[in-house]
Amino acid sequence: MDHRAGAWARRKPLIAAGILLVGAGAAWAAATAVAAGATPSGRWSPYLVGIGIGILSCISFLISDRPIGVSTAYAQTSGLIGRALLGERVDRMPYYRSVKPEIGWEWMLALGVLIGAWLSASLAGGVHAEAVPSVWSAAFGPDAVRRWSAAVAGGVLLGVGSRWAGGCTSGHGISGTLQLAASSWLAVACFFAGGVATAFLLY
Repeated sequence: MDHRAGAWARRKPLIAAGILLVGAGAAWAAATAVAAGATPSGRWSPYLVGIGIGILSCISFLISDRPIGVSTAYAQTSGLIGRALLGERVDRMPYYRSVKPEIGWEWMLALGVLIGAWLSASLAGGVHAEAVPSVWSAAFGPDAVRRWSAAVAGGVLLGVGSRWAGGCTSGHGISGTLQLAASSWLAVACFFAGGVATAFLLY
């Protein structure tokens, strides 16, 4: 075990405690916002959420020395699936030599995002199943197959793009810009340009 791995092992209890504290804080904040009626629509203020994400990023660096980013988790998941199907051949692939197919920090962070989103929506009373969102239905009709096909295609393109760019909206947009990385600021400019252009083309 090298020095970095040993340090990581020693930090595990502290990291686990930090994750629990952050999760508890998020749950408390969600309950408080709902009870106080944060906005007439029940949505959180984007300015307060932005401040909260910035604080969360600082906490992440302090307790784990790692940035917030989730796109690597999907690459790890694909590697785990590939390993289950192809065995150790996957571990010999150049990409998976640098991105280990394992349940690590990014994977647990992605899981935490899903759990936190569900918890927040539950506290706000906004959890409901919806095959076709109303915004999509108004623009393209109620066809669920079309909606899900577009979602899958978009997810694949997003995954390829985030790996090509070396990060996603959280890895570049939050953690990278926080560290004043020029590549991340360039990536964020492209995110916004592509997002605005796509929104105008679709809606």
